[in-house]
Amino acid sequence: MKTYYTPALDPTCVSCLIKKQIDRYPPDAPPALVLTYMRRLGDMMAHLPDRTGGPAMMEQITRLQEELFGRAVDYTPIKRHFNALMLSQYDRMEAAVAAHPHPLIAALGYAMTGNYIDFGAMDTVDEEKLSSLLDAAPLRGEAVDRAVLEDMSADLAAAHSLCYLTDNCGEIVCDKLMLRTLHALYPHLAITVLVRGAPVLNDATMEDAEQVGLTRMEGVTVISNGDTLAGTALDRISFEARQTLESADLIIAKGQGNFETMQGCGLNVYYAFLCKCRLFADRFGVPLLTGMLVRDRQLLIE
Repeated sequence: MKTYYTPALDPTCVSCLIKKQIDRYPPDAPPALVLTYMRRLGDMMAHLPDRTGGPAMMEQITRLQEELFGRAVDYTPIKRHFNALMLSQYDRMEAAVAAHPHPLIAALGYAMTGNYIDFGAMDTVDEEKLSSLLDAAPLRGEAVDRAVLEDMSADLAAAHSLCYLTDNCGEIVCDKLMLRTLHALYPHLAITVLVRGAPVLNDATMEDAEQVGLTRMEGVTVISNGDTLAGTALDRISFEARQTLESADLIIAKGQGNFETMQGCGLNVYYAFLCKCRLFADRFGVPLLTGMLVRDRQLLIE
């Protein structure tokens, strides 16, 4: 079984990362140090291997920023804010799911919509835009590929174990709603949730899972994946996390980063995310911020 696929380096992704990261340094950084950063960033991009995904590029850039400036951006306050913001919306989201004729579809719509809260892929995370996206979340669930949704529903009904991979802060509240829905619909499922092993961008860690109450949910076990990549590379995560993934009957993986690092892995993975950048929108032939449900086994890998 192939365990790790690295996508071909894409100029759109490289250009996007450079534009977003070239000015990401402390405002009081000395000009000479800033110039060193810019030169080394350019040199780093020039020597990337032909197969390098966005999360791996971002990891190298973050290491460079920390080497030169220390921890350039502390996302802790941002993460706490968006976790609290989304928790304030939980009751209305839960009510919408309960009122929907197909609760799984509505919950999936919210889970995909929460993927908007991404400070790596988005230039800005606008709270008014987020609110409008949440208003239409159940419709987003209804618009996914129905054949893939039917496959996932059948797998959920037949499965004994599910591994659910989270992505971002705030979004993890929508994941909580999705997980509660899954537990209610499929009470026989043993559900394990994976979070990042340490802070990376605004990705969800165990601290976020605790803040939103995910660690106290009935029928759900939360573990760290033991890694700092903004994705899930099977050859890097902890033995426990990898064993959990490889033994699961099916996997639901949230976010573009998990898609980029797991595609072609050979496991029974369903990816759920928003197309937040032109690279993803073009690949799937959809408008930006379209919700996607994609099965790994049906992907065409270049």
